[in-house]
Amino acid sequence: MTDPTPTPTPTPAPAPSGPGRRASVVRRRRVDILVALAIGLPTVVALGIGAIGGEDSPQPGGVRPPTSSALTSATTVCPAGLEPGAVPVRVGRSPGVPGGDLDVLTGTPTATTVTEAAPVAVTADTTATVPGSTGATVLTGKGEAAPGIVAGRGEGLAVPECRAPSYDEWLVGLGASARYATTVELVNPDDGEAVVDIALSDASGPVEEPALRGIQVPAHGVKRIDLSATAPRRTLTAAHVTVIRGRVATTARTTRDPLGRGRVSTEFQPTQAEPDTSNLILGLPTKPTGATLFIANPGQDEVRATVRLVTTDATFTPTDAEPISVAPGAMATADLSKLLAGKSGEGVVGVLVESPDPVAASVRLLQSSDLVLLVPAIDVREPTAAVLPAGAKTLLLGGAQRPGVVHVTSYDAAGAQLRDDQVEVAPDRAASLALPPGAVRVAVEARNTRVAGVFSMPVAGRQGGLATLRLRPAETHARIPVVVPQ
Repeated sequence: MTDPTPTPTPTPAPAPSGPGRRASVVRRRRVDILVALAIGLPTVVALGIGAIGGEDSPQPGGVRPPTSSALTSATTVCPAGLEPGAVPVRVGRSPGVPGGDLDVLTGTPTATTVTEAAPVAVTADTTATVPGSTGATVLTGKGEAAPGIVAGRGEGLAVPECRAPSYDEWLVGLGASARYATTVELVNPDDGEAVVDIALSDASGPVEEPALRGIQVPAHGVKRIDLSATAPRRTLTAAHVTVIRGRVATTARTTRDPLGRGRVSTEFQPTQAEPDTSNLILGLPTKPTGATLFIANPGQDEVRATVRLVTTDATFTPTDAEPISVAPGAMATADLSKLLAGKSGEGVVGVLVESPDPVAASVRLLQSSDLVLLVPAIDVREPTAAVLPAGAKTLLLGGAQRPGVVHVTSYDAAGAQLRDDQVEVAPDRAASLALPPGAVRVAVEARNTRVAGVFSMPVAGRQGGLATLRLRPAETHARIPVVVPQ
């Protein structure tokens, strides 16, 4: 084995004098700094990444939920009343808000625009009537007057929903024929033009209707579209309403005409915010006539939906209930008469439509020849309130996630408290509470659980029937998204 020959160490050259030496010193310092940065920077970056990654993230993948802030501006729109006999809008507040003055835009039931009217003062625990508000009415609150606006009309057999504008909604079971004719009302509360698309679908799938694309609603305008004239069809349809530009409040009203000596009846058709895999429809009366379920499937795959019946004791699937198949992009119709007849229909106050993929649904029925249209109830988690017409009324509650108590307080038109009730709720069953006939504002606070509710308002007499109104969440806070760097 041969030892390696050592490498001779080179002898350093003598440092040059004068300017040459200064250049050598400067070059030697620059190399030292670069080496230090090359060693130190990766360490600093690694420590910084570790510190960022070590923070607790409220959601998987670092996604953070929106924050909440009190509303500083809010708009509520009431559709035009029915002709004849339209009554003014009544405004109130949800619990726990101070209230204040609301700006008003309104008109007549047939007007195509809303114009400025005198402001109306609505403080906590009181209600006020908006003068001359028989047509579409826009209520705007700013600052402390923004949160918790609730409004309604005392229409008797047809009670519309007053609510904030929306950008994407569904209407299921619309008619465009002489027997069932639906008119869609679009109200633009803002100073700029709005543009809306309405996409229809029937039992066979999507329906092409160019006249329902790019609908222009002028500033402060009211656009009414009679489907029987604009897009006439013998079959019923589902409609997906999308606001492309601006803000719009959408309302539909359907008129049933037996085309003979029977009674002509008109009812407001509520909207559904989005399709869901669990649709709880409350408000079924005792022994309804011609109860029909409509299911719209917005997906690209066939959906098989199951129907369960809801009582105050349980939620169950009838033994003879068959799954309902809904083709992609289509709407299916199912007769509920057999399920609601006989012993299985005793005490039923609602239906629960369950499906593996999201669907939109509605129920149509007759009560004493009066048309009744029902859609899924809305989950409520925070204290809220509703403005109702005077007369007999019952609050139906359901959709509880766990056992809890719902606090219900009824007030008359002068703001005096009529009654204070506590209702126990539990999963898989409904609860019913008869309210004072003189109540025009009802405050509802769910404790320990979320809940959904519908007010059922029967009207007696020869021209009697049934009106319903969903309990809606109070608009008290704005959700602000959290933007974080990728």
